[in-house]
Amino acid sequence: MQNHRNYRIIHVCFWLLAAMSIFASFSVRAQEGWSAAKFADMSNEQRYRYVHNYPFYKIDSGALVNSVFVQMRDIAQKKGDNRAELAIDFYNCFSSGNVGVKTPGGISSDSLFHTIENRAKRYGFPIEETVARFYLTENAANSGKISYEQRYTALMRITEHMQQLGYQNFRDYYIENMMLRTAMVMWDLDDREKAYLYLSIAERFVATTEEGNWYFTQVMSYLQTYWKIKKDYRRSLAYAFKIKNFHDHYRPVSPGSIEHNNFWRGFSTIEIADLLVKQGKVAESEQYADKGYMLSKAPPNALSNFYAFQAEYDALIVLVDVKLSLGKLQQAGALLQRAQQLKSWLEAKKQLDYFKPLRLYRYLAEYNERKGNSAVALSYIKQADLLQDSLTRRNDAHKLARAQQRLESEKYAQKIAEVEKEKRLEKTLRQAALVILALVLIVGFMYYKRAQAIRKQKESELEATKQQLLQQTQILREKSEQADNLHAEMEKLSATGQRSEYLEQLTRATILTDDDWASFRTLFEKVYPNFISEQKQLYPGITPAEIRLAVLDKLELNTNEMANMLGVSKNTIHQTRVRLRKKMENNAS
Repeated sequence: MQNHRNYRIIHVCFWLLAAMSIFASFSVRAQEGWSAAKFADMSNEQRYRYVHNYPFYKIDSGALVNSVFVQMRDIAQKKGDNRAELAIDFYNCFSSGNVGVKTPGGISSDSLFHTIENRAKRYGFPIEETVARFYLTENAANSGKISYEQRYTALMRITEHMQQLGYQNFRDYYIENMMLRTAMVMWDLDDREKAYLYLSIAERFVATTEEGNWYFTQVMSYLQTYWKIKKDYRRSLAYAFKIKNFHDHYRPVSPGSIEHNNFWRGFSTIEIADLLVKQGKVAESEQYADKGYMLSKAPPNALSNFYAFQAEYDALIVLVDVKLSLGKLQQAGALLQRAQQLKSWLEAKKQLDYFKPLRLYRYLAEYNERKGNSAVALSYIKQADLLQDSLTRRNDAHKLARAQQRLESEKYAQKIAEVEKEKRLEKTLRQAALVILALVLIVGFMYYKRAQAIRKQKESELEATKQQLLQQTQILREKSEQADNLHAEMEKLSATGQRSEYLEQLTRATILTDDDWASFRTLFEKVYPNFISEQKQLYPGITPAEIRLAVLDKLELNTNEMANMLGVSKNTIHQTRVRLRKKMENNAS
């Protein structure tokens, strides 16, 4: 474990160097293949793909890469190609740390990422929005602007969103880097299982290419270490061979890349030897241990390169283990002597971890025991035991601290999730209330419109009925007038001594027959719906003839018209009216 931790420090250092050189270390001038005219003639999809495939990292001049960015952005803006412009800004952010590379308007990469996030949200590009949010979170964490708990929570939300959108849709934006960096956060918290989950996703997308070699190496190294910690040496060995095979065939160009490549060739070969020893395959491991040491051995001119001597020291420790296991004490002795020299030199320069000599002490004890130097062996055993006790206490403290930090991060993430859940619930309730209110208003409005329509219909029907009643009344009045004329005609005939039996029958005829009264009453009750029932209620003994009289009276017909309509004499009308008035008076008293 301790051996791996020190290798991990070297990994990170080399990775930082790699990240600094990935966009600017190559001498190939990709500017020569750039054509603004061709870029402008492309479709939006072709333009977007071209941006992602363009080898910005190969341009060795800040001025040239600035020129390409400016031309690309200008064309994308003129074409209204928002997605291509977002991709251009993304690569501009990624390369902004290189010498001479400028962002639009000279703004910071964080400001440009904020611009990408806001514009992606406005244009409806969730992939680009999520990518920008990821790098803003990482930049804020690296600069100390947010706490570890906030970083953890943000990354959990981002990766969950990525899963919903589909990890494959982030391929264009270095998803392997996003997953690797998230896995490293989990690794630092000793949450190996979550780290493995993200490393497995990264493994799906890493590529053994010039541009992707840094990500490939790191992802494979973490996976190799994961299985080594799990003591699944077979799987760990498979990943060590992947790293070795890649770097054995990789042909870097720049000095930094060559140094990085040599380190990984040596490191992976030593790891293979160490894993074979752990599986009991000591004889098979020797050739890898010898080769790994030769690849890791610091060159004579590397006096100021601490990493080179640290790598050689670590390779020696594995090689000594192999030689001792094979009983090659003479070779082991020479190697132990070189390891002690490196230890002394590195300690003097304060470049050796305090716990690094633990394995060296154990191998020195074993070597001296086999040589018969029991007293010397015992002294190394004591040193190793003291160092082991101290290392165990430190590891326990670190494990406790990491467990506490992981717990705090998970609590913070849960708290944020609960707050957001409450906010979503409140928003849902507000939206539901608005929907219900809208429905109530709609139903109320519809009810109002329907009531208004019914009212208008009833008013229209009532008006029509009134007109019918007026017409019917008018007809009755005209018939009454005709009856008067008949009476007058009869009186003339009587004066001359003549008689007309036909006219006498007509004058005795009832204008308002029973059938006529039925239809007439129907019209009347539509216009005056409660009149007849009220009369019956007010005057319980009222007769049908009296009701007819009351109805005609309501219509303001005179006595003569009533008599004609009912086919009775005026005297009969008068008597009926008297009886009705008495009933009214009796009821009033």
